[in-house]
Amino acid sequence: MRAIITGGTGFVAQHLAQHLCDCGDDVLLTLRTDDRDCQFPTLHWDITAPLDPTAERVVEQFKPDTIFHLAAISTRDICGLAEPSAAAMAVNVHGTRHVIDLCESLSTKPLLLFSSSVYVYGSRRAVVENVNENNSPAPDNGYGISKLLAEQLLRTNDSHLQWVIARSFQHSGPGQSGSLLVPDWISKLQHQPSNISVDNLDTWIDISDVRDVVRAYRLIAQPQFNHQTFNVGSGKATRSGDIMEILQNLIGMRCDIEELQPGTHYLPIADISHITKQTNWIPTISITQMLQDCLE
Repeated sequence: MRAIITGGTGFVAQHLAQHLCDCGDDVLLTLRTDDRDCQFPTLHWDITAPLDPTAERVVEQFKPDTIFHLAAISTRDICGLAEPSAAAMAVNVHGTRHVIDLCESLSTKPLLLFSSSVYVYGSRRAVVENVNENNSPAPDNGYGISKLLAEQLLRTNDSHLQWVIARSFQHSGPGQSGSLLVPDWISKLQHQPSNISVDNLDTWIDISDVRDVVRAYRLIAQPQFNHQTFNVGSGKATRSGDIMEILQNLIGMRCDIEELQPGTHYLPIADISHITKQTNWIPTISITQMLQDCLE
């Protein structure tokens, strides 16, 4: 495989690039900003604008057969709480349009894998509920809406574009940083061990290891799956408080925890029967192993 990955400095992109490299694939990463420490070949591209002709010639010469479109803004505050913000529209929607335009401009037409999200299904359920790819989308925040709009650009495209949509559920793993649940809680436990605050300990989510996720991406980025959508997740409901319990056991400590938003919440859980039947892919890395690797 000759693959281009957009959003090349991102957490998932770095794991995907390494997995592709381990499989013997050729990889080219697109970056919004220069990263001289990147170990893979790179190309500068801010996807909020079309790729400039000089860079497009580089892509043409690379002759990708697959483009993994991972570049996105996913932080809820930036994406908009109810409707997509201007930034979310510029990157998640118009950026996807520019990636589609690139695919259509190349003499050798690549398959485009679009990394979508659980949030196209919405962020609230009354109980633990598995959703499959035929469930009607019902996004209720700016991020989920922007991802669904980007999906619709693919579905309504009237060219011969080959595409696959991966609706990824929550995932974590080594190298993840920022305000997401796992890295945020690890940071608090390591730096404020006596008394910490978290949003909620009774949220049920589908969380898996990023290394399982990128394996799935490569398996479904194949021409025989053209115009198909796949859930990529663990298929299991995990309580956020159990993640905290595992982390404390691994670190070997106990602390007082204040819940800022107590109550029980349910996010959609992936029905992964479609991807497992089509590819024989199954998640293999346990939550405990993932958290241990994050700590290390």
